Amino acid sequence: MEAISSAMKTAFATVQTDVTSMITASAPYALGIIGTVLAVTIAIKVFKKLTAQA
Repeated sequence: MEAISSAMKTAFATVQTDVTSMITASAPYALGIIGTVLAVTIAIKVFKKLTAQA
């Protein structure tokens, strides 16, 4: 039973390390994409407000 418990602990530690490294690697790209989408959304709202007043 100890062998199974040790194997499970090792497996979960490996998964945790892999997931953390994936998030660390993809975070800059995800933030760039989210920032671009947010900027475009805000720009469209401002444009609509400006053209509605004209």
